[in-house]
Amino acid sequence: MADRYFPWDRMADQILSSPRRPRAARQDRILTKLRAQPALRASELAQILDVSHETIRRDLIDLDRRGLLRRTYGGAERPLRFEAPLAERRSMHVQARARIGSDAAEQITPGQVVMIGSGATCWHAARALAASGRQLTAITNDHPVAEALCDNPSAQIITLGGRLHPSERYASGPQAIEELTRYRANWAILGASGVDSLGVHDIDDLAAGICRHMIRQAQRVAIVADRSKFDRPALARIAGWSEVDLLVTDAAPDGALATTLAAHGVDVLHPCENRPDP
Repeated sequence: MADRYFPWDRMADQILSSPRRPRAARQDRILTKLRAQPALRASELAQILDVSHETIRRDLIDLDRRGLLRRTYGGAERPLRFEAPLAERRSMHVQARARIGSDAAEQITPGQVVMIGSGATCWHAARALAASGRQLTAITNDHPVAEALCDNPSAQIITLGGRLHPSERYASGPQAIEELTRYRANWAILGASGVDSLGVHDIDDLAAGICRHMIRQAQRVAIVADRSKFDRPALARIAGWSEVDLLVTDAAPDGALATTLAAHGVDVLHPCENRPDP
């Protein structure tokens, strides 16, 4: 659905591309484009917005100075700390994330204990676990994940305390970490802002800290990440691939990432072409 181009999108492009629009509206359009793809060329932006290369250059300098993007040779890319808000991510890559969540949930057998991290893909995994009706114990610091699990009457749900993130709605801090040390789990299911040959990363160091402690308390670790996260750096490292057992995704990794996964014996689960959607 996100790939469709509706007439009103074209109208918005035409309105915002007018050189008479104020700088703020033009820069908002640049940031919107950058949310849809990780990098943009200045020449492409100049054509889309119908302005000169010098105007785009000044916009990119300004946005880079404000930390909203990172200038590159010939264009711009997302800064390491960038990620769309949770409400927006819920509407992105929905079909892929639903499949990934379903595949991750299938790893959990009745009676097992699973720790579930925060984020949109983990929320899909929680929904799949709820739909399965399996008897299980789930431990999470994420309020939307806990709420989704409540639809499974056979699940015992343990929520961690701590400081609540106002927009992402997960708990973190010393209290959450101390509570985690009281539990052991068969599996940890964790999301990521980016995965590359160096490991698994998150834009938020607090969220990454919770994930690292979940890994320590779990026998096996599954990372759930769609292909848009491949080869994307992020601020805080969650884990190296030697600490991960399974990557659940929607496409086969390639290049250095695939080589590293194979070297560390990480299983990769992604859908076959003839596999039905959930």
